[in-house]
Amino acid sequence: MQKDNRPYYIRLLIEKIYTLWSKLFLIPQFKSVGKNLDVNKPWNIDIYGNKISIGDNVHLRTSKNVITQLCAWNRNGCDGEILIGSNVLISPGVRILSSKKIVIESNVMIASNVYISDSDWHDPYNRVLTPGASKEVYISKNAWIGEGSKIAKGVRIGRNSIIGLGSIVVSNVPDNTIFGGNPAKKIGDLDLNKNFTTRESLFLNKDYSKLMRFLVKEDLKNNSLLSWIRTIFFRKKGD
Repeated sequence: MQKDNRPYYIRLLIEKIYTLWSKLFLIPQFKSVGKNLDVNKPWNIDIYGNKISIGDNVHLRTSKNVITQLCAWNRNGCDGEILIGSNVLISPGVRILSSKKIVIESNVMIASNVYISDSDWHDPYNRVLTPGASKEVYISKNAWIGEGSKIAKGVRIGRNSIIGLGSIVVSNVPDNTIFGGNPAKKIGDLDLNKNFTTRESLFLNKDYSKLMRFLVKEDLKNNSLLSWIRTIFFRKKGD
């Protein structure tokens, strides 16, 4: 589909279903959840473990047939923990697996299909022994993790730093730098003379939710129930 053909009230109803599902089945699985959790298709969020905490205004995203996974492993002597700050974006297909501790600070953006783990999950010589070597992972404020990147155990990613598309990060990334490649290496610096606009700015306006509803309503104002049903069964160019 090239656009959202749903009438506004159908879109609103679906979002209410998301909210209700999250309240009944998703939120109880977390250790703690801040205000304004926003999840689309919450049945596609896979949660394991009792030590996963998230802050305010977190956006968890999934897509059709794509699971987003948060796992704090607490078996075989493990005590995994995942701490996610406020205003964080986690995109479809992201997998975050902890047997020790993973910290994701506020305003971090994580693109689709990123893998973050603080463990090898098996010993190099005893392939039955789990979880293997483990070291904490720390992703600092306002970092941006690019599509398909992999973050290995023991890595610390600095404030504001960017990890390029498909990178394999096995060593620390300093603040205000751009890393990319396999293994990821420094490919640039951010200009500290420029102001950073972080995801926090989205939520400073107390009427953020009202504003978003207004924008969605404007975007869908020409959609009707009949036209939406037609696009489901009889699609044509431009739908």
